[in-house]
Amino acid sequence: MGNTALASGRLAPKNALTNKIVSDVRPSQKQIKLFDGRGLLLLVAPRGGKWWRFRFRFEGKHQTLALGTYPSVSLARARKLRDEARQLLAQGINPAAVRRADKAREISGELAADKQSKVRVSATIDGTIELWKGRAMLSLTPDEARGVNALLARLTT
Repeated sequence: MGNTALASGRLAPKNALTNKIVSDVRPSQKQIKLFDGRGLLLLVAPRGGKWWRFRFRFEGKHQTLALGTYPSVSLARARKLRDEARQLLAQGINPAAVRRADKAREISGELAADKQSKVRVSATIDGTIELWKGRAMLSLTPDEARGVNALLARLTT
């Protein structure tokens, strides 16, 4: 009874979220949950943060998938992400597992790219030496550089 029909023929909650509701909601002393329907909700933290979440069941267990923060993820985008996750569920695929696998691939790609990077060394007129490995940089003062040079000389002889 609490549902209304959409033009697409699907049912939507009678009190679905609107852009105005999402932007106007103010934090309170306790966390607030605003439900949009079909598992999508907005968590409003006491400090004012707003997080989109998709709650679902997979293999009999309740799970939650983070979809991003408002306003960087709009209501329309959150609904699209929810629908994509629901499509995976309809195929028998856990969307949280897909997210974890994507993140692992991304991290392994970054690590592989970092391993391929060369070490660069630059020296300045005042004797300062900078060592670069990927995005990491180590700067040695002239005294530290002389100490490293002396150490390398002893190791190579």
